[in-house]
Amino acid sequence: MNPFKPTAGKMPPELIGRDAIVEAFVDGMDNGPGAPERLMRLTGARGMGKTVMLNELGRVARQRGWTVVDEVASAGFCARILDRLTPRSQVGAMRIQSSILGISLGEVDIERASLTLRETMEARLRDDKAGLLITLDEVQDTSLDEVRALAVAVQQVIGADLNIAFVFAGLPSMVDRVVNAKTLTFLRRAMPEELAPLWFEDIEQSFAETVAASGMRVAQDVLPAMTEASAGYPFMVQLVGYYTWKAAQKRGSDILEGPDAQQGVEAARRQFDRMVIEPALHNLPESLLTYLLAMAEDEGASSKVGAVALRLDKGLTELSSYRSRLIKENVVESRARGEIEFAIPYMVDYLNAHRADLLDEMGL
Repeated sequence: MNPFKPTAGKMPPELIGRDAIVEAFVDGMDNGPGAPERLMRLTGARGMGKTVMLNELGRVARQRGWTVVDEVASAGFCARILDRLTPRSQVGAMRIQSSILGISLGEVDIERASLTLRETMEARLRDDKAGLLITLDEVQDTSLDEVRALAVAVQQVIGADLNIAFVFAGLPSMVDRVVNAKTLTFLRRAMPEELAPLWFEDIEQSFAETVAASGMRVAQDVLPAMTEASAGYPFMVQLVGYYTWKAAQKRGSDILEGPDAQQGVEAARRQFDRMVIEPALHNLPESLLTYLLAMAEDEGASSKVGAVALRLDKGLTELSSYRSRLIKENVVESRARGEIEFAIPYMVDYLNAHRADLLDEMGL
């Protein structure tokens, strides 16, 4: 069986380079109610493993006997949390109350929703003293009203010195839109954990251990090629490993060789385009997309902000907001004054390969 798992949110064969986050969370559980590590926010670009991290923290909590509620921040998540925490014998009675947990709540409804959630959480913790962990994924796309209802309830349960933890995750834009919202100051105190690219040394070691554990062997220089192709992205690590292993399997071989890696990387690149790059570009307005296309003319080298402005025939001041938005979305990054570069690997290749189609779609 192929040991690599390139499915969104699926736990990989081993978690690479995230030990510090897990250790911090374990410290929070050990140090009891109110420990700062029990309120945590995870940020990172698509493909950086946010969902995998939430699943790992949930696994750790379950090992200690905690109740874990994993939710995605789509419409109605408060009602789903409520249903998960309500004993089956009481579900019918709670239906009317859970109906107020919609995506467009008035002031009174938010207070009622928070009270309902708080009472349900407290009742669950009285019955199950081990602890309660709630994880919430994709927070950047959610209703602020629902987040507020949940945040108020969690804050009150923490204030009651009960055994609860709350970890939420999203794109970097979440920090401005959700965490810094005027009514959600409580979430600013959440311990920030940014998921950065992985170290190549850790990736190569993980490749070697995972392949060996599967019963396969690896030819010389294959692991460095696979590692470089991953570009430090956890999701790309799984894609490259999966398709390289699959190529060797199709040959009926128990050795990963150079041609297998070449096929694997090509297949991984195609999937990465579909599953990471295209979603990252999908919701960007035309102004930001044209900015990225102007950057792509530098063929992957760092772009001078002045040169990009000249290509777009716009002033630096006018474009500063574009640059700031793209940085917040983790699409580009600035490592030197006056320079920017792509933060997502292979983005420049995609933009240049699809330039004509993208311009045509925008009517340019």
